[in-house]
Amino acid sequence: MSPTLLHLSDPHLDGGPERAERLRAVLDLLPASRRPDAIVVTGDVADTGTAAAYEQFRAVLDGRGPWLAAPGNHDHPDRFADAFAGGRPVNALDVGDLRIIGIDVTVPGSDHGELRPEVADLAAARAEGAGTTVLAFHQPPIRIGHAYIDSMPLVNPEALADLVERIGTVAAILCGHAHTPVASTFAGVPLLLAPGIVSALRTDPDHSPLTDREHPPGLALHRFDRDGTVTSSFHFAP
Repeated sequence: MSPTLLHLSDPHLDGGPERAERLRAVLDLLPASRRPDAIVVTGDVADTGTAAAYEQFRAVLDGRGPWLAAPGNHDHPDRFADAFAGGRPVNALDVGDLRIIGIDVTVPGSDHGELRPEVADLAAARAEGAGTTVLAFHQPPIRIGHAYIDSMPLVNPEALADLVERIGTVAAILCGHAHTPVASTFAGVPLLLAPGIVSALRTDPDHSPLTDREHPPGLALHRFDRDGTVTSSFHFAP
């Protein structure tokens, strides 16, 4: 079995129809023959963290197979955790031998992320016994070369590197936040950022506005082969 994950990020739902339709557009993009084994959403599910937006997200995802979400800086941490993670900062989903671990790295009131020691301990505990592990959270631990995004990364990447080493079975790290597809490596494993759903990041950090809301929403598709190969493709709704 080579599990395939549909990786989405940054829908920024606000309870209205327009952003929900953009989310539906990417969910409907793949044909039945390419249906993923699970869906992973790496943050900013809601634009302002309202309960109504989280209910809207559940309604859009209903019937689409197993899914896991991790919070972003626009999400309300407590409402998010209660809605999607059983009140915890770490949640997990098994797809065959692959275990996806969603991690809350948000810092209330800030746009950057931080991996707290107690959350890292919980993530390591959830990874025990997994043949292969995928970590999913919002802010990336690297600079991507865009001044705006690079001003609000995961500020303690060394803690993440330690976690990857502790777990020992991490096949990939999935993030969002940048509203643009990125492929890199971190701590010796693939680091993959999904495109934005609500908007796309403009290439010029001095351009205002910084994001393009007319750009079609996008998705990432990641396949995990038994030999350790991770293959990613990025697609955009028409």
